[in-house]
Amino acid sequence: MRKTVDPHGAAPVRPMIRPHPPGRLHEKFKVDSRMKPYVNRLRLHVADLDLTDLNSKKRLENARREMADLLIKKKVRKDLAQQAVAQAVDIAADHQLETLRRGQNLKELKSSENSLERLLGQLNALIHAMSKLPPLAKRRLNKIVMGQDWKNFDSEILSELIHAIIHALSKSSPACIADAARSAIVERVGASKHPAVAQIVRTAPPMILELWEVIPAQTRTQVEAGLRKWVPPTQRPAIKFFNRLVFLLEKFGPQLKKGRRRAIEGRFGQGLARIWRGLGLHVGRAFDGMRDRHVESSFQRFARLALTAVGDGSRISIRQIDNLKSKLRRPQ
Repeated sequence: MRKTVDPHGAAPVRPMIRPHPPGRLHEKFKVDSRMKPYVNRLRLHVADLDLTDLNSKKRLENARREMADLLIKKKVRKDLAQQAVAQAVDIAADHQLETLRRGQNLKELKSSENSLERLLGQLNALIHAMSKLPPLAKRRLNKIVMGQDWKNFDSEILSELIHAIIHALSKSSPACIADAARSAIVERVGASKHPAVAQIVRTAPPMILELWEVIPAQTRTQVEAGLRKWVPPTQRPAIKFFNRLVFLLEKFGPQLKKGRRRAIEGRFGQGLARIWRGLGLHVGRAFDGMRDRHVESSFQRFARLALTAVGDGSRISIRQIDNLKSKLRRPQ
């Protein structure tokens, strides 16, 4: 950065640096930081860009002009080129939230995995406690399970089933064994056994139902669909139902993928590729035969300029171009 020199020999004067506006979700956009919990629903546009800085405004204008000129040189009509540029820059603006979205999604996925593990722990404790019930108590629970409308099974039916089992256990004996099964449904496994804590009456929903509501919606939907196809066996239907529930939860539970994650620019590249192909242009790389090396293709330049327009210095790599081409070749 150049320093301003005082002609009278005074100390150099540093230009004033404008601080980042506080309370923003992103430093370059006029969006309040309180919107962070909603980044998966929030969509940024160029209109949200802070252009009070003249350099930002000039950068946007120059990038738009270069993008339009690039398309016009490829025989794209001027009106279509301007429309494509507007769409691309909006996609680049919204792309600035991808890092926040990925972080939030990973956090939610981890939380969902923890909830599912806790639910499986509750169910396994319940199955173990039910196996120790006397024959009369088991027959009561079997009758409840056999009487459910399994073809229309959903969360409401599960709630009715759980409450019916709790009620049946409250009338079963010996009380110590029945209470152990009831506790596995109602209380958190591993909860404090302190007498003062035990005397507190639980007013929240049974723990199994509470955890059922916070597992991923997709997992819950798939488990419900699986149970609609289930036919209760004549032998030990109650225990086998909970075993089936555990099996389906493990089968359809969320999984954190191992290894390298997809580049954050992947979705951005797909959005621009749709625009590019919609104009009848080819998404690909470029090779300089004289220098025997890859160079920036027209598509890569278009993508880079879109990012530059919103103050993002990243770009689409050759590897990402290859990934885009492989995706475009797949049947939709």
